[in-house]
Amino acid sequence: MSRLFDAYIAVDWSWRSNPSPAGPSKDAIWVGERLAQSEVDTSVVGEAYFRTRLECKTHVRNRLLQHADHQRRVLIGFDFAYGYPEGYVDALGLDVVPPWRRVWNELTELITDNARNLNNRFEAAELNARYGEPTPGPFWGCPSGRQRPTLKMTSPVYPYTTRSGLTLDRLRQVDKRQRGAQEIWKLFGAGSVGGQSLVGIPVVRGLRDDTRLAAFSRVWPFETGFVSSPVPDEGPFVLHVEIFPGSVPDQLDADLAIRDQAQVRAVTNRLSRLDSDGQLRRLFATPDGLSPEEIDACVEEEGWIIGS
Repeated sequence: MSRLFDAYIAVDWSWRSNPSPAGPSKDAIWVGERLAQSEVDTSVVGEAYFRTRLECKTHVRNRLLQHADHQRRVLIGFDFAYGYPEGYVDALGLDVVPPWRRVWNELTELITDNARNLNNRFEAAELNARYGEPTPGPFWGCPSGRQRPTLKMTSPVYPYTTRSGLTLDRLRQVDKRQRGAQEIWKLFGAGSVGGQSLVGIPVVRGLRDDTRLAAFSRVWPFETGFVSSPVPDEGPFVLHVEIFPGSVPDQLDADLAIRDQAQVRAVTNRLSRLDSDGQLRRLFATPDGLSPEEIDACVEEEGWIIGS
């Protein structure tokens, strides 16, 4: 069975509000890249370190364009949540379809993030105010000096009940079964995937909708559904997926002192190996144990972590 992809890219993201250290560091942005064995490209560097999100986005865009020029099919994943628990779109009162697009468009309008990593992710309080007051939430977590009536340092009670009576779960379907997964509502502190998603989703949207990439880019499972072969037989093609590097069972390279670098290497190595062995297809198929309604929610709004 032929492989699905010709190249694999994994991005370990960061919500830092200032540039990371000049030298390669932990808890920063790392990009791993690997080619299929049949491909040759001296521009592939393995892993690369970036001090800012803008530098990373520029690099990733250039890599995708390079692969497109060579008619390659690329699997690319960022390590933050691409969707929110079911009901969030209705709570926001957005009227654009499909549901996941409503949120991506809204965050792209709301979030600002400059070349020095200065971002306004705590403006999620504006989203909270639309439906949550007087009870703060569902977003939570911030420095003490950034608290406001709708955003607090501590977590609200979940399921969170909005002003209109809608309830929002703490976790998505995939987070409930993925060991170590954090809630997307948390914006600050260890494991705050919510902060990463707020500054990350607009980046993935920008890459997906880039004028030179949009025609052959898709987001799994939002635009493909759960199918074993979500790619065309020939390139160019870019498939965006959500990854969780901490769940990769491969042993990390002991020669790499920085865990983030070792994890993106492990992710790209695993994806390439599974693809070569004909096993990658099963990761795109419908997850076991979901009801038809839960499957619809994942495809239309919540998303899924590949390999969960």
